[in-house]
Amino acid sequence: MRIIISTLIVLLLCGTVFAQQPPAKVVTAKVFAKDLSQTRPMVGVVDFDKTAGLSTEISGLIARQSIEEGVVVKKGAVLVQLNTDFLEKDIAIINKEIAQLGITIQKTEKNLERLRALRTENIATEKEYDDLDFNLKELFTQRESLKVKLAKKELELSKSTLRAPFDGLVLARYKSQGEWISPGVAVCLLGSINDLVVRVAVDEKLVAFVKPGLDLTINITPLSRELAGKLANRIPVADPKSKTFEISIAIPYFSGVIQNMSARVDVPVSAKTSLKMVRRDALVRFKGKEFVYTVKESKAKILPINIVATDGEYLGVDNPYIVPGMPYVVDGNERLRPDQAVTVVKTE
Repeated sequence: MRIIISTLIVLLLCGTVFAQQPPAKVVTAKVFAKDLSQTRPMVGVVDFDKTAGLSTEISGLIARQSIEEGVVVKKGAVLVQLNTDFLEKDIAIINKEIAQLGITIQKTEKNLERLRALRTENIATEKEYDDLDFNLKELFTQRESLKVKLAKKELELSKSTLRAPFDGLVLARYKSQGEWISPGVAVCLLGSINDLVVRVAVDEKLVAFVKPGLDLTINITPLSRELAGKLANRIPVADPKSKTFEISIAIPYFSGVIQNMSARVDVPVSAKTSLKMVRRDALVRFKGKEFVYTVKESKAKILPINIVATDGEYLGVDNPYIVPGMPYVVDGNERLRPDQAVTVVKTE
């Protein structure tokens, strides 16, 4: 009996204290109408629209490499440097041969000049002059051939350095320092961070509502990150069994993204209709359902809502009792209870 009486006293005291609480301070906004397509969440995957398996154009031993999976590299960054000891030696030898040939050409030119003077005096024969002239031309040809050979070696030297062709994320590394590589053998796989997309398979019946340039809302599910994307392309091939076709939505790159990570896309499924718009921060969830609070006669009134579209920070609803101009709580709603007294301190 004492326990029951004590409990009743506590409840009465708590009720008195609660009744004496001042009205909750809230911030409200007003519902407005907007022509918008209804949307349906669909699951897709994050992907890189442009990838490249990078390889060198010459064979060689990897002397240095700076490839690390998961690291972003800038365009032009050195990824692999092959050993160039033999190339540098060959270049040095060819340069010496060209220099030596240049000395021989100078001597021959002087001899030819003297022979020209002697021929005018009939001391040297024309055959001697022609033989030396042909010899000089042959020396010039040899020097040009050496220069071409040098240019080839210098080109090979430049090709011994593998650079990133675009700003990208290293998705995979196939070769390491100390390994021998050949042309066409990929050293790593690079995904362009400027070509990040979400790929989604949609029903062919929705083709009229998903057109390039359309702004879409994407939620990267594992990271709970919401992004604004733009429909970049739709693949003009439908799957004959599922009757779906693929769309790709361009999204900005962000740290932590993983290829083939799941994403949810709010895809348009209807023509545009007039919907009532409320902000996301007004949303209150309870037992799997969505609600918003409105204010009527200085009291909080809870209203269930049916979300049929998303538009950035706004949600489109189609409930008939949600009307344009109606106030709804956007700040302070998490502490409210139905019929609680409120004071509107600001209307946004």
